[in-house]
Amino acid sequence: MSDTKPTFLERMQNLDRRILYAILVVFTTVPLFIKTDLPVEPDAYTKALYYRLMTIPQDKTVFLQSDWTVSTRGENAGHMEALLRILMSRKIKFVVYSVGDAQAPGVYREVIRNINLERKEAGLTEYKTWDDYVDLAYFPNAEGTLNAIAFDVRKAFASRRVKDPNTGSDRPAFESPVLSKVQTVGDAGLYMIVTASSTVDRAVERLNERTNLAVMCTGVIGPSALPWYQAGQIKGVAIGLKGVYDMEYMMKYGLNHPDPNKNGRIEVPWAGKEDKSAEPVTEGKTFARGSLYYLSFHFAILLLIIAVILGNVGMFLGRKAERAS
Repeated sequence: MSDTKPTFLERMQNLDRRILYAILVVFTTVPLFIKTDLPVEPDAYTKALYYRLMTIPQDKTVFLQSDWTVSTRGENAGHMEALLRILMSRKIKFVVYSVGDAQAPGVYREVIRNINLERKEAGLTEYKTWDDYVDLAYFPNAEGTLNAIAFDVRKAFASRRVKDPNTGSDRPAFESPVLSKVQTVGDAGLYMIVTASSTVDRAVERLNERTNLAVMCTGVIGPSALPWYQAGQIKGVAIGLKGVYDMEYMMKYGLNHPDPNKNGRIEVPWAGKEDKSAEPVTEGKTFARGSLYYLSFHFAILLLIIAVILGNVGMFLGRKAERAS
């Protein structure tokens, strides 16, 4: 019987899985308590999205199709929060609804409440239902609903009534200040889709010739959304956690915008042929969920790389020892 002590690599390869899970928890949890500003080069398609959002005319209403639920809040909640912070800082009215999941309205309502609470605590004006935004809840049958929106949005939303807090009564949604000037979906300042599913494909197929579309989606959906952007059928995309952080980074520093705190340095240059620029967000939070999760994501990837290296080195040394014996 050999008394040879196991090497460090052998001990690491035989590590109890509970210890591995504990290390993973530490690596991904600790960064959540660290505020950071990691330099990043936002993707060109996310720059295009930020530019669109920051140049929407203030008298235009944004259509917000929110088709995600709690299962993808790690990505989509950050998308939704960044989007609402931008719209509210610019005093842009919006109409919100879902065509993808009956649970989606409950989730986006929670985000709206949280952002309103955040604004209240910061001494900023809260967004009010009816006057500033309209919630139309859930529409089953995505294809039928999107077709109806494309051909006659007033007919598509005709049955929806919204409580007017000024009178306490339910009134047709199109009597609200949010939708009163909207005759067709083409009147929207932007048709924004926040999704974790293929509803983005259905929206593009039915609406891209009627209005300007933009997308915020999970990393899984990103590869299928990018071809629509490259074909010019959507005007901007934010993909996954990287997209959340890119948006927050531009909310902080602007796009092609000289930073007076950095001697006029442009932190995020515009890469296109046209000289497009957009200011940073001037009120409320900028770095938030994306900043916290992005650092945690990097720590998780670091742990994965370390584990792969140790595993491969151990396997190499093990085979080498077998050949020598």
